Amino acid sequence: MRTAALLTCWFWCGWLWTAAAQAVTVSDLYQVSVMVQDQTENSRNQGLQQALQQVLVKVSGSRDSVQLLQQASPSPQQLVESFSYRRDPVDDALLLQVQFASNLIDQLLIDAGQPVWGQTRPLLLVWQAVEEGPLRMLLGQDVSLWRVQADRAMHERGLPVLWPTLDLEDEIALPVEAVWGSFRDRIIDASQRYRHDAILAGRLAAAGNGQWRYDGQLWHQQQWRPISVVANDAGAAMQGVADQVARYFAARYAVRRQVQTSGGFSLAVDGVASFADYQMLLRYLKANVAIDEVQVLAANGPQLQLELQLAAPWPQVWGVLSLDKRLQQTEQPGVVQWQSR
Repeated sequence: MRTAALLTCWFWCGWLWTAAAQAVTVSDLYQVSVMVQDQTENSRNQGLQQALQQVLVKVSGSRDSVQLLQQASPSPQQLVESFSYRRDPVDDALLLQVQFASNLIDQLLIDAGQPVWGQTRPLLLVWQAVEEGPLRMLLGQDVSLWRVQADRAMHERGLPVLWPTLDLEDEIALPVEAVWGSFRDRIIDASQRYRHDAILAGRLAAAGNGQWRYDGQLWHQQQWRPISVVANDAGAAMQGVADQVARYFAARYAVRRQVQTSGGFSLAVDGVASFADYQMLLRYLKANVAIDEVQVLAANGPQLQLELQLAAPWPQVWGVLSLDKRLQQTEQPGVVQWQSR
């Protein structure tokens, strides 16, 4: 595993710990790094093509979007804002780092009828047991090569993850055998000390014939869902796990735009106590991929009456908005509370 990937995971996980709420804003959603042979035009074009495939998966949440390359045949160069090269300090591998234009990537997916998954994404707490020879261990916040593989797979799909500290409290509440045996109640109880939106708990072990197997489960919205992958190596197994988790979340939070057939959606927002709150609220709503337009109809003290032009059904839009708890439901129908923080 290259040191560059290790450093990426250090930055990624450290940034997650600073998140103010469970849901996380993925700031590098449209940035991808790929390995290239040299800085020639041919190698760069191959790298850009690979980078485009990765960013489409990252933004849509599904590998199905890669079919766009065959259907729409987009030129990656036309979608790039900037690119640069850097060297891995250990093995001297050359990496092409590409920043894509977010509006162009989104439009490419929309034109092809594919979903767009916004930057606000559920925070996933990961309990992972690994069998290495005769030993079984849990992965935690300390950086290891095993954890780097998992981090990299999740990061390539824009999945923010949180690892347990594995301090004495964790060791007592959830020893490795409890994760290995999928003791659900103990997993949920041990997770209470961490702020999270979902839990991924499972075990990774050699399965014979050179293959690796992951068996686990995803806890979200009070339900467990099985996750199982068999692959030729441990890294590929974690790629498969990340694919299944991303596909599950994208089905709930990614927006497949629909043709608008009705008028605007009315929403009253309370708690807008200042002009700064007013500006922040409008920016927040307009940043949602399923809200095309926000119009202020009236202001009554700290309450605003808004009309939203939606590109998806309101229940789906609300599912995304409610992730980071900036807007919360009230006892009044049609009225939500703005949390200015």
